[in-house]
Amino acid sequence: MNSLRRHLCSVQRFSCRVHHIALLRTACHNRTSSTGHAQDKPMVYVHQTGFTKPGLVPSLTPFGMKLMTYLRMVDIPYQYSETLKLGPKGKIPWITYRGQPMGDSGLIMEFLNEEFGVDLDSPLSEKERAISRAFIKMLEENTYWGIGYDRWQENYSHLGELFDVPSALQLFIFPTASRKVRQMLHAQGLGRHSTQEIHAIIQKDVWAASEFLGKKPYFMGEEPTAADPTVFGLFAEFLWTTPEHSHLYKLTNEQYPNIKDYCFRMKEQYWPDWDEVVGTKR
Repeated sequence: MNSLRRHLCSVQRFSCRVHHIALLRTACHNRTSSTGHAQDKPMVYVHQTGFTKPGLVPSLTPFGMKLMTYLRMVDIPYQYSETLKLGPKGKIPWITYRGQPMGDSGLIMEFLNEEFGVDLDSPLSEKERAISRAFIKMLEENTYWGIGYDRWQENYSHLGELFDVPSALQLFIFPTASRKVRQMLHAQGLGRHSTQEIHAIIQKDVWAASEFLGKKPYFMGEEPTAADPTVFGLFAEFLWTTPEHSHLYKLTNEQYPNIKDYCFRMKEQYWPDWDEVVGTKR
């Protein structure tokens, strides 16, 4: 009975803290148009779960980083909202626009491109658009799962360094989530391999991205395009959420430093308030 009472008290305190954190993060994440071209449009409300430890990243999912970076790149005003509720496709992040929920970051971006009349890929030829599409899908459908394996399997003991969740709840949430991720990894295919094989698969993906990026300021060339939110969103997780002994950390910090330099450029250009945003995660 005492154990149950302590658990319920932890849940109650956590619920109060979630509400307080959500208010702080919403105030920090709110973005208004700097050019004024989108001021006649309704606000885009970005929803996702939070609970990130202070000083890391604005979102612990690459797709959250992708979506918010895209909104900043095209100067669409948005308001950040934390919720435990999943989107209409059972995923995060998701948005509400004109009162309608919408899921999947890629489909959201396509919709907003049309709604706001923007096209980050306008400088690209048809061949370059095809190359961009191929890299986006490689990173989102294959490389992404390397984060799931690294975070929820290989470095499971470091989860407490990422999530601002009371220890009493960690004992329930972390094992449950880890089992679910293991099942998803197996279904996707990456989880059927050995750790050594997984490292090799992800290394080849990062090598390909690094080779293509080269010394260009943006992933596709001299101008930012629709590939950049995905590339930055994914490798930001490699850089700033993995322990230093992690294979992912070593890939971006040591083996392919041009990706690290690229991430810092993107961060400086599109997240000038980065320290403020991640610093309020208390």
